[in-house]
Amino acid sequence: MKVSSVVAPTVTIEKKAAADESVVLAVHEQRGQELFGFARRLGLTDDQASDAVQETMLRMWKALCQGEVIERPDAWAFRAIYRLAMDSHRWRRRFERLIPRLSAEPRSMVALEPSDRVAVWAEVDLLPSRQRDVLYLRYRADLRFEDVGLALGISASAARSHCAAALATLRRRFGPDHDVSETERRTDRVEH
Repeated sequence: MKVSSVVAPTVTIEKKAAADESVVLAVHEQRGQELFGFARRLGLTDDQASDAVQETMLRMWKALCQGEVIERPDAWAFRAIYRLAMDSHRWRRRFERLIPRLSAEPRSMVALEPSDRVAVWAEVDLLPSRQRDVLYLRYRADLRFEDVGLALGISASAARSHCAAALATLRRRFGPDHDVSETERRTDRVEH
């Protein structure tokens, strides 16, 4: 009589878990700082941004362990961060509407410190949110337009349009004294 081994399926599961872990670790090592920066640009505090990055890595690991195929882990992670930030803002808005009902004094929003901003990115922060997000993902996170679109839930051509509109606005704001095209040449990457 032949006895079947129970060890074989366990080894397969362990190999799969190790592969899933390596994908998550690679994304965290390669994009962790950019994910954190994107979360900060979306309006989260340092603590909230750290939590969002951690939650994103956990969600990715769970999705991979459940057999979900993630073709572009970078874009997947940026999209998850975007969703977590929007959820946080929705929750905060609901909470802020509730505070005046519970207390006599309404809460005021705390302004960001000027030292938190860098010169060019301070102007980017004044753009509409979609344009701001596209510029950050394209030029700071160095994602292709296809990945930017995937992260934000829009098409690659829409991401290009938002980017073009944002750059045109920045050119107008900086005026003729600043050569925005030189900045674009340094930061623009060739699409593959």
